Amino acid sequence: MKNTFVRYLLLITSGFIYTASFSPFDFKIGIFISIFIYFYLISNSSRKSSILESYIYGLAIFTSGVSWIFNSIYYYGGEHFLFSIMMTLVFIIYMSIFFIPIGFFINKKSNLSDIHFPLIAASIWVLMEIIRSSLFGGFPWLLVGTSQVGTIFDSLYPFMGVYSVSFMVVIISTVMASKISYQIKFRVFKIYALFISSLFLIINIIPIQSTDSHQPIKVSVIQPNIHLGLKYNESQLENIKKKYIDILENEINNFVVMPETAIPKIYQFDKKFYNDLVNKFNFDFITGIFNYDQSKDKVYNSMLMLENKKEFFYNKRHLVPFGEYTPLENIFSYIADILNIPMSSIEHGKSNQNPIYYRGTIIYPLICYEIAYSSLIKPKEDKYGLIITISNDAWFGDTFAPHQHLQIAKVRALESSLPIIRAANTGISAILDKRGAIIDKIELNHSGYINAEVFPSKGLTPYMYFGDYPILMLIFSIMLFYWKKYKIYG
Repeated sequence: MKNTFVRYLLLITSGFIYTASFSPFDFKIGIFISIFIYFYLISNSSRKSSILESYIYGLAIFTSGVSWIFNSIYYYGGEHFLFSIMMTLVFIIYMSIFFIPIGFFINKKSNLSDIHFPLIAASIWVLMEIIRSSLFGGFPWLLVGTSQVGTIFDSLYPFMGVYSVSFMVVIISTVMASKISYQIKFRVFKIYALFISSLFLIINIIPIQSTDSHQPIKVSVIQPNIHLGLKYNESQLENIKKKYIDILENEINNFVVMPETAIPKIYQFDKKFYNDLVNKFNFDFITGIFNYDQSKDKVYNSMLMLENKKEFFYNKRHLVPFGEYTPLENIFSYIADILNIPMSSIEHGKSNQNPIYYRGTIIYPLICYEIAYSSLIKPKEDKYGLIITISNDAWFGDTFAPHQHLQIAKVRALESSLPIIRAANTGISAILDKRGAIIDKIELNHSGYINAEVFPSKGLTPYMYFGDYPILMLIFSIMLFYWKKYKIYG
């Protein structure tokens, strides 16, 4: 296909299809179509053209998939329209750079007919996903593997994690691109088909050693649906508190989970409100708070559990750049001043914190963005446990982000084989079982509560035991072994 305009149009369209494979659209087969088109085009381009086409593909993906970042910056960061546009564009341009190495290595100099081509293509793709998820705090959003929750790939997550699903999806898409272009022999096609079929057969036969408790935890999840414009308005504080009290007046269970920073005031300066709640409703609860450490004069974005009036804290470890702290403050402090986001000078929590238990069940706490990082979950093999994640997705408004955020939580449930309780300010709050299925939820931009029984689980999945090391070893082995074969610097 030599028409440049048509090629670019196809790339942009396939980038939009990529985004549509994620929530809220869940056009799951779209990810295969998108990657198929992309590899078909760049494998017939010169290296220079392939690099440019890869960048265009990345721009289309992130423009359509994460432009909700503008919503956060504009509405809740000072409402500087041009500055918000500029910051969003800078972010999209930066994220799209991670597609450039794929174009550098995969082009018409690559041999599509070679049996190893799909392996090297998948290895480069996944390596870029891993780097993108780690560099400068990382952004593990719109990973290929995340799109496949609720499909045949569900059996693969607990064995090798989300990146292994990305690896398999890219292999399948690349094999199809090679087959359609008649550059791969039918014998090679059959080898891949047999390998993939055998893999899924084996992982479905091998059971995951995960045992559910016979004693469920009866929990209530609260979603107040408080607009962020009101949440950080000091004059609205009493109205916010009243909204929680009104919801709690219903038939609520004895264990309650409330969202991130439920009350926008430092906990130590407002303890009476929380004590009054416990005295009035006689329950235990978990809520998001701002936690002040007077000895260090530091404020943390934290999770508080009050059980029998005893306090247990978890301080958020993985903070959001510019939203909760300013990276390289000497360089970027002016951006933080312009954004003027409330409570944006937050301290990182320690990597190793005391575990939180509720009636013998260990709770693995994750606050908002932390749910995107499986490495933050460290299950104990001999303890029944569950994940509790709290969030304030009001930052994103009525965009794709809350739906994508919930989809990421489903991946963590599958990888860890642990149920998840998710409480979000404006939604989507949900109870997930250990297979990532939604037991109950509250829709976006609604207020209310969920009453549910959650069965804690114990046992380590292979992925929780080994982490990403197997997939990293696999892709580095493939790339090292075939380095000279593909003559990538030729």
